[in-house]
Amino acid sequence: MTHDTHSPRREEIAATIRSCLVSAIGSTVAADLIADDTNLFDVGVDSMNMTDLLLQLEERFGFTLAPEDLSADLFMRFSNLVDFVESHVPRD
Repeated sequence: MTHDTHSPRREEIAATIRSCLVSAIGSTVAADLIADDTNLFDVGVDSMNMTDLLLQLEERFGFTLAPEDLSADLFMRFSNLVDFVESHVPRD
């Protein structure tokens, strides 16, 4: 599956995820410094705030995660998480 990595919808999703991420990790990391290839574990994601982040994403984007959806790969690169959320967001 190919993605237009600069589509307005994708950029909006990425911006919302950055906001949720910064909120969940309570970090001083600037959201605009989180690039597609950023390893989220490197910016402070751990098992506790990962749960908070995922709950925020479910609420913000209106989908429910299944346990089989979750893997460490989601958090290895920011773009992995954006791809995942984009594929689960209900279409208008």
